[in-house]
Amino acid sequence: MKRLAQKLSLVLLTASLAGCSMVPDYAAPKITMPSTYQGPASDTGVKANDLEWWKNFHSAELDALMTRALSDNFDIAAALARIDQARGSLRSTNADLYPQASASGSASRNRSTSSGVSRSATGSASLSYALDPWGLYRAQSQSSSASLDASIYDAHATSLLVQSNVASTYFTLLNQKDRLAIAQDSLKASRETLSLIQQRFDAGLDSGLTLAQQRATIASTEATIPDLQSQVNASRTALAILLGVAPEGFDVKESSLASVALPDIAAGQPALLLTRRPDILQAEANLRAANADIGAARAAFFPTIDLSASVTQLATFGAAPVTSNGITGSLLATIFSAGRLEGNLESSKARYAELAATYQSSVLTSLKDVEDALVSAEANIHQEEFQTLSAEESRRAYDLSQSSYKAGLVDFLSVLDSQRSWLSARDSAAQARLGKYTSAVTLFVALGGGWQS
Repeated sequence: MKRLAQKLSLVLLTASLAGCSMVPDYAAPKITMPSTYQGPASDTGVKANDLEWWKNFHSAELDALMTRALSDNFDIAAALARIDQARGSLRSTNADLYPQASASGSASRNRSTSSGVSRSATGSASLSYALDPWGLYRAQSQSSSASLDASIYDAHATSLLVQSNVASTYFTLLNQKDRLAIAQDSLKASRETLSLIQQRFDAGLDSGLTLAQQRATIASTEATIPDLQSQVNASRTALAILLGVAPEGFDVKESSLASVALPDIAAGQPALLLTRRPDILQAEANLRAANADIGAARAAFFPTIDLSASVTQLATFGAAPVTSNGITGSLLATIFSAGRLEGNLESSKARYAELAATYQSSVLTSLKDVEDALVSAEANIHQEEFQTLSAEESRRAYDLSQSSYKAGLVDFLSVLDSQRSWLSARDSAAQARLGKYTSAVTLFVALGGGWQS
């Protein structure tokens, strides 16, 4: 056994001295990044690399929903499982970098009329090692390691998408509750007007046409309520799925978007996207894996060298044990592959070129996402301001038209028009308010959200 250990030490020493790399030197594709964003950007707001960016909306309920989603969402669970798959693949690939040991044993008992009973036992142990002089196995390990990184970045991207969907769906649900309350409040006001018209009709001061027009308005308002209730239910069930729970019986406590604060977001510098956006980092990790695959494809043109050592001991009952050991080496070289090796190398290089273009496209798309989100956020703020002003003035016009109608100064058509305008303006203002929140979420995600390397 001592001689075998010495031989195995020689094997490992030889392996450690051998080896070169066929992997090309890696450098990320050059992309000229702008110094600043063209869209309106604040430098004093909330930084986008806050790990829990949603807490800047100061909503305890949103915080609780997000915590549950990050724990129980099935898309995130699937992404984490893909990380474990990639980690297992890397471990399997790295096994080729180390010696492989095996052992076997057997025993027998034979009876014959001439010699009686004989017993024997055999035990053997072997150690093999594949030398990596051309860096084939190391290149494969580099590729698997980069693929593991890509799966980790993919999980972060999935988590960020889930966070975005939870926040957007929650805000949408609260906004739909606001719109439902507006419709119900408008319906109440319309019924009060109908009561006034009914009194005037009974007194002979109004025609049946006025009464019919107001009843038609009430019916039109009532018709919007079931659709709004359906939208509320759809958002409620969608939010439940994001949290990984059954939608039956699930609901949120808050009833208005007014309970949520709107943060001011600092966009930072465009170059930060290269280190903050998980989709960009995933694209670069895939590119590094493809670069290592080129090295593996190159190394496949060269012979593989395997070394092995073994020891066997045979023990027979009544005789001295017999021990044998040895060390062997083998070389395998491809002489003719009908273009298979060349095709693999060509494919690897083309794959790298594809992923380089994908990486560059991801960077440019990220810049577009931020620019669009900045402009949208600014536009939604102004839109909500004007829509709110419109709703206030519409309410004032409605009150004035009612007073004038009671005094006999205007006909009912003026009241009807102002009534419809008021309902429409309030609903539009509510939708514009939602736009401010959803654009803020979009901007957080475009800037990389809460992910940090």
